[in-house]
Amino acid sequence: MPLTKLDVKGIKDGTDGQLITWDASAVADTVATGGATQVLTSQGTGAKPVFQDVVDNAAAMALALGG
Repeated sequence: MPLTKLDVKGIKDGTDGQLITWDASAVADTVATGGATQVLTSQGTGAKPVFQDVVDNAAAMALALGG
């Protein structure tokens, strides 16, 4: 029977700012916290997202976006 309702108190304690995600095998995992100047970035299907520094250079941003 799938779990549809979970009380917050039923979740294991973690670190402030930590995020819950699921890996490629549908197993629950966490994403480490990022810094105050970082943004959450997708690494594509099957990979955990990560926090990375914000790119503030227009040329670097265009390259990152495939331009």
